[in-house]
Amino acid sequence: MLMSRFFKTLVGAALFAGMSLANAASYTFVGSWSVYNDAAPYWSDSAYNSTNGPLAYTAQEAAALLFGGSASDYVISTIDASVANIDYQAWYDVIGYGGAVFAQDYSNKFNGAYYGPVDSFVQGNINSAASAFVRDNDVTSLNYAFRITAVPEPETYGLLMAGLGVIVLVRRKKFTA
Repeated sequence: MLMSRFFKTLVGAALFAGMSLANAASYTFVGSWSVYNDAAPYWSDSAYNSTNGPLAYTAQEAAALLFGGSASDYVISTIDASVANIDYQAWYDVIGYGGAVFAQDYSNKFNGAYYGPVDSFVQGNINSAASAFVRDNDVTSLNYAFRITAVPEPETYGLLMAGLGVIVLVRRKKFTA
């Protein structure tokens, strides 16, 4: 009776731990940047196609550009460099409007890719094209980037469960002998 209670508790705890770990993601802080960054393109720079302006970036795309990898490797926060405070939001510069906070993957790009030419916006309209990496409106608020750390594959949990099962069986035989 004692053994069966121990066995049930151990299996239940292992299953709960496996489910909790499978649903949890791990993040590592990699750096921060201001939207109005020295490396960011000027919105009115003649080096860019004057018809479309410079490329616009979501915050996750800007993180990939600055720190390497792809946009899906990152989560962004507006609060600070603490993993506990990730809010999945970012500062953007909206052409003709200024700074605004939107979701980390917010995308409002002129012609689907650009920050917009000089004559493409309505002054004061928050729905104009936006970018998390452009020199315009002096938006110096920081975006904090965290890289998503790989979580073990389900096979790893299967091996863990098998190992725990073997331990339980060995312990059970020891108690019954």
